[in-house]
Amino acid sequence: MKRIFVIILLSAINAQALTEQGFVERLRATHPFFKQQMLSGEIKHIEKQATKANEDWTIALESLYQNENVSNISSSATYDRLNTTSIGLSASKKHINTGSDITFTHTWKDKNKGINATRNDFSIDYRYPLLRNKDGINDRLSGDVAQIAITQDRLERLEAEEGFVLKKLGRFIELAYAQEQQLINERRLALSKEELTLVKQKYTASVVEKVDVLLQQDAYQKAQQQLLQAQQDLILLRYEIAIMLDLDFKQVAADTDLYKIYQPQKIALKAYLLNNARALKISNLAQQTLKRQLRSFKNQSKAKLNLNLGISSAGENTNYSQSLENQSTSWKIGLGLSYPLGGIESSSNIAKANTQLASLVQNKREQLLNIYTQAKILREKIILLEQMLQLNLKQQTIAKARTVEEKQRYGNGNGQVSFVINAQNNEQVIKLNYAQVAKNYQQAVFEFKAAIDQLI
Repeated sequence: MKRIFVIILLSAINAQALTEQGFVERLRATHPFFKQQMLSGEIKHIEKQATKANEDWTIALESLYQNENVSNISSSATYDRLNTTSIGLSASKKHINTGSDITFTHTWKDKNKGINATRNDFSIDYRYPLLRNKDGINDRLSGDVAQIAITQDRLERLEAEEGFVLKKLGRFIELAYAQEQQLINERRLALSKEELTLVKQKYTASVVEKVDVLLQQDAYQKAQQQLLQAQQDLILLRYEIAIMLDLDFKQVAADTDLYKIYQPQKIALKAYLLNNARALKISNLAQQTLKRQLRSFKNQSKAKLNLNLGISSAGENTNYSQSLENQSTSWKIGLGLSYPLGGIESSSNIAKANTQLASLVQNKREQLLNIYTQAKILREKIILLEQMLQLNLKQQTIAKARTVEEKQRYGNGNGQVSFVINAQNNEQVIKLNYAQVAKNYQQAVFEFKAAIDQLI
């Protein structure tokens, strides 16, 4: 039935029909929703890149001019004023994988008095954390969280896309139903026209009465009205989908079997959802984010104990070049320890993160319950609708047989034309109900696939 109708429709509109796959592919290619989703993913990658800012080299330049009155300083009694010019240049970089940082410094000083008036200092200082921020656990926090956010955003975008596709595929099935509805009404109108012609011929031959003609004319007019309504529904829906997919109106027709039966996989539904449900994976990632933050909060509660290493070279002379040639080196090693008393902030952060984790665990249990309930109901709904389809097929067989019987009785002069019309109308109603149930069935299948994350 479906194939015959598609051929009729395509020959009428001179177009290539859309399959389910073609519909979704066209939707993805043209609708701005998907482009917006793609841009959302790019934003997350940019945010991840921004977390590497603490790895940049930091260049600093400091200049100073100092004028001193040294007339009362015994060691400088040979002059009253001392002018000092200094320029300091430094470059520092943090290594987030170790939590350490290194700084290179060069300082030049020039005095207007004294024998060794010019001084050049070079130094390299290295700091390595032994407790707080050990192995860069706090420096890497923003980057680790951003990476989790990228994965979480990808799953959230898939969830949003699946919901969007589900909604639009519902309109696609509505289109297939509208096409079937028009076909059924076209057949009913053609049949009414044939019956009207036959009744008129019988009336002319004085075989039937005028009331039979009037009844058949009324049936014909009702069939016309029903067909016009079906055509209106179909045309408006085609315009809607044409705009949605950026297609010409003539290109919009659904090529799908409205009555096909879905064969679901035999799976332990609850266990499958627990391991595969996208919403639960998103919840797991939210827990991962909190657990990662908790690790840093616990580390931040530790004392700050740093190993400090340094090597320097300094030289003084009468001018810049000679002070560079005569350098004396030195090195240093030491530990730096600091600890905030009370630890109110870190304790609060730890307690808050633990409470949020407990809340997420309960939220995940609720999500599983809701998802499982929805999927279970939809699976049972599919089974029941399939049974209704089988019953509708049996009803159609009975309705066709009744129509044939009423026609024979009327043709033999043992029946009334109203009985024939009623039988034909009943047959049409059953066919429309069959198409309606098929539409509901296909939409339930899409909803079930979406519930178990198998629609896209």
